[in-house]
Amino acid sequence: MLVTRDDFRNLKVQEELSYNSVDNVAYPRELVDRAMKRRESVDDGIKPPWAKLEGGFALRPGELVLAGGYSGHGKSAVMSQWGLHAAAHGHRVGFISLELPAEWLFDQLASFSAVVPETPEPYLKEFAQWMDERLYIYDKVDVMTPEEALQAVIGLVKFFGCKLIIFDCLFMVSLADDLEAERAFSQKLAAIAKGMGVCIVICHHMRKPAGKEGEKNIPTKHDFIGSSHLVNVSSSVLIVHEDKEKTKKRNQGEEVDDDFPDINLVVAKQRYHRYEGRTGYWLHDKVRLLCNSKRREYKPIEIRQQLREKANA
Repeated sequence: MLVTRDDFRNLKVQEELSYNSVDNVAYPRELVDRAMKRRESVDDGIKPPWAKLEGGFALRPGELVLAGGYSGHGKSAVMSQWGLHAAAHGHRVGFISLELPAEWLFDQLASFSAVVPETPEPYLKEFAQWMDERLYIYDKVDVMTPEEALQAVIGLVKFFGCKLIIFDCLFMVSLADDLEAERAFSQKLAAIAKGMGVCIVICHHMRKPAGKEGEKNIPTKHDFIGSSHLVNVSSSVLIVHEDKEKTKKRNQGEEVDDDFPDINLVVAKQRYHRYEGRTGYWLHDKVRLLCNSKRREYKPIEIRQQLREKANA
């Protein structure tokens, strides 16, 4: 029996510390199958669009992923590219982009799909048809309360079957610099991801760098604006960093050392996989897509072929 508050001084630790029964205890013999299943599922999830990162990282169901970078370094474009890649492989993807109008994001995804700066209207119509039951964009550009944000995430999963939610960005949630509210909000997002078996990516900004080097330095997981709870509660942390000096020189027609990448993608934390590290990418010449090599090549999605196959099915 439990010792009451009045007689706690009489507690005999060795005899009384445990209750009559304890729930939620796993026995080793019961964990073998679960451990093997976990090993086999570590590479499950939505694979990256870049071959060099395959096997090292995936957007796995049940996980909250924090993606960040300095302002203007391409974190939103990177996650849009990943979201499009996910849709191309049959996953339902939900975007909550509170800084970009829905039509702007849709147009960007279409240009990424065709790998051209701007697609003609006939292509937009085909893209819309191809994206039917693949892409769902929350149509609001405004600050949201935490309650509204959570309801939007749940709604995209519950009513539209989304397996990947990209929330861009945390600054647009009215947390009023309340670190305790920020902690509670991120914990709720993590609980939704785990409870509903989806991957939620939340984009966030880094602190403005100090010192002479400024944005030349690649930030770390400790440089996110806000409390450390954001990093702690997230299963994985991605950091996007662009070599702005190199990009500027290329845009001005100056010669650059192209053996070094334009953008680095850092896996700064990964709770359920051993890999942490940095991979480098080159920006496509026509659109803001990350390419595997300095040849700056990226294959367009064959949406017309897929539409024909769907019509003949």
